[in-house]
Formats: sequence, structure tokens, C-alpha cells
Amino acid sequence: MLEDKYQAIMTAWLPAGVTGLIRLDGHGLEVDAEFSGRGEVSTAALDSLKIVAFDLAALHMAAEERADLPAFLIHDSPREADLDGRLYERLFELVSQWERASGTPSFQYIVTTTTAPPPELQGAPYTRLEMRSTPSEQRLFRLDL
Repeated sequence: MLEDKYQAIMTAWLPAGVTGLIRLDGHGLEVDAEFSGRGEVSTAALDSLKIVAFDLAALHMAAEERADLPAFLIHDSPREADLDGRLYERLFELVSQWERASGTPSFQYIVTTTTAPPPELQGAPYTRLEMRSTPSEQRLFRLDL
């Protein structure tokens, strides 16, 4: 079931021809992706995508009460430098589509980013807090973590 959610997220988020795979073997859980015709591809960007997609799959299952997890996820600045700007924007669009489809949101997703979300997701109720590195009063918890 988790692999099905992961695959659905990869399909909705990434270009056509991407297959998401989850394997459980004697070494643990392995999250992977393949591009049709290219096999497994390993880059910093793809590694970031795989992690974010796996986290979103777990969040989705929690929101559907199919996992014993809180329906709450924090992504602390997911390697936006590694992601194409359009893919980063599609991340926000994907999560906002889930929210609209669920009526009353059944999950909370917090993402810290230095890249602004798409214009329609800037401001209330989507953007709850804007922080800055200086002055210290505008940092999270008002201090260096």
C-alpha cells in the first residue's frame, strides 16, 4: 500500500515515465525511482525527490488513517537548490490539491523554504509565518537552533 502511494506521488509530481519503487530486504527499507528507458538514476536532486515523495506517501497514509502516525509532516528546507524550480512549485501544488480534495484538511504539512511558494499559496491561510535570519527576533524560536 505504501509503495502504491509512493508511486502515485511520483507519477503526479514528476515527468512521465518515472516509476517509484520501495523494497524491504535484509538491509532495511530502500526507496528508489527509475526513469523508463534509463534504469536507476542517482543524483542529489533525485535523492531529494525520493525522500520528499516517501515522506508525503507516509503523510497521505496517516491522513487516511492507514498508518499509525500523526498526520503531520515538517520538511525543513528540502534541498531546493537540487530541485528544478518547476518541480519545487509542483510540490506545493500537489499538497494543496490534497487539501482541496479532502474538504476539511486532515493533515498538517509545514515546509520551511527560502524559495517562495506559488503566488496563489502565498499569504493566509497557507503561509503562516515568515522568518528571517536577521534580526534574531525573526528567527524560529528567536534563536539559532
